[in-house]
Amino acid sequence: MWKYYNHSFIADVPPHEDINISQNPINWKNNKNALLACWTTDFDCACYKDFWYVIKDTPFDLQEVKAKRRYEIKKSLNNFDVRLVNPKDHINELFSVQEQAFSAYPKKYRPKSNIDQFAKDIVTRGEGFGWFVFAAFFKQNNELCGYSIVNVNDRVIDFAVQKTKPQYEKYQINAGLVFGILQYFSEDLKNGKYICDGTRNISHETKFQDYLEKYFNFRKAYCKLNIKYRPVIKPIVKLLYVFRKILKKLDNNSLVHNINGVLKMEEIIREQKKGLIKIGK
Repeated sequence: MWKYYNHSFIADVPPHEDINISQNPINWKNNKNALLACWTTDFDCACYKDFWYVIKDTPFDLQEVKAKRRYEIKKSLNNFDVRLVNPKDHINELFSVQEQAFSAYPKKYRPKSNIDQFAKDIVTRGEGFGWFVFAAFFKQNNELCGYSIVNVNDRVIDFAVQKTKPQYEKYQINAGLVFGILQYFSEDLKNGKYICDGTRNISHETKFQDYLEKYFNFRKAYCKLNIKYRPVIKPIVKLLYVFRKILKKLDNNSLVHNINGVLKMEEIIREQKKGLIKIGK
């Protein structure tokens, strides 16, 4: 029920399911690199909280979008052919997209990758049930210049990955990929499933979730963030929290950036306990 990611244990359950901590205790001995465990509760609660998932739980209607955004989506459809692909057939092309996408990331959290690990990951996952890879091909030269990965479970459709070559963003490639996914899963949305783009982004500087809300009527499903620290880590976090404003000024350092991510989550937890969370904070 727990998976390890980026020095953390993450609850491996769909957003709408609460993990039972007493029945699924955190075993710190399973991974000595795990510094904390985090999970969410109260999915899609009525009251506002400072943590959320971004979801789409209704079919997409292009006519409901503002005229300017509708024009940009249509522009994408004129420029790109979006279709399901077998990742085995496009490993080099998909990896090239990832590498070019990563090159635009700030250095403080730019990932490292190699094609062998990339191929292993995307093909292994692709052999599992419910794993879909959508690719966008530029119509002028049939170049694969963007892809999305979606994982379908019983009720939730996880919008796991979207990567594009930066030079094609002016042609609205992101809109084409998202539109293609929404069209493909339209019947699922009608029948009670929802697409989830994950939680509020703490560490990465991205506006993609805002983009989904503005262009495709995704919405925030507010929830409660829960954290449990490895015993030796808790006093360190408590100490560093006092200096959080100073650390924010040093955020360009990759180590400090990761520390600031933890401190931001700690801030959210403290505000939740106070009951002082306000809209727009």
